[in-house]
Amino acid sequence: PPPIRRLDDVCAPGYRGRKRGEVVRTRTSISQAHSYQWLGSFGNRGNGRYREELGEGLSAIGRYLAAYQLPQERTLLRLDGLYGTGAVLSDLAGFAFVTRGKEYGVLDHPLVQARLHLPPDQFQQRPESQMVRSLYDCPQIPVGPEGTPCRVVVATHPAGKKKSPVGITRKGVVYELFFTNLPQAAFTACDVVELYLHRGAFEPVLSDE
Repeated sequence: PPPIRRLDDVCAPGYRGRKRGEVVRTRTSISQAHSYQWLGSFGNRGNGRYREELGEGLSAIGRYLAAYQLPQERTLLRLDGLYGTGAVLSDLAGFAFVTRGKEYGVLDHPLVQARLHLPPDQFQQRPESQMVRSLYDCPQIPVGPEGTPCRVVVATHPAGKKKSPVGITRKGVVYELFFTNLPQAAFTACDVVELYLHRGAFEPVLSDE
């Protein structure tokens, strides 16, 4: 019989990141970080419909908040870099959020360039790492083709011998972007980066499900 791929119904060609394979399936998983309560998982063939999955996820979060009588103002979304674009930021329906950005064109914005030529706001280092990040806080930067205004935290560190798995490298310096709408008066640049990086504390739980 002619050969067929059994996963054609649920997978499709797409971006594989650092993983091997020929076809992929995108899955958006939602978990309450403190209690590990499972809120939902939404998947599609390939990786071109993640915004639809995000919309379903936001609906699930809304139902969770209603069931536990929690105000939306006390909710923080922590999203990975897949959602770090200006187009996605406009989908977040008023939720507070922290995400890794991938709109590296903002590094060339005059306001960001001016900020990068001044001393950093803070330095950040995790206990398990020797890496020290210099943090530059840039409020109200237009992100993406739509020019969505966003607070952008730029984190820099010297490039190593190996290519950095995240960020973009320019002239021996690695630049990472973090997008948020948290107010500067309540959350420092270091707070924003720490909130994002702490996602790793519960992501293995999602992977094991």
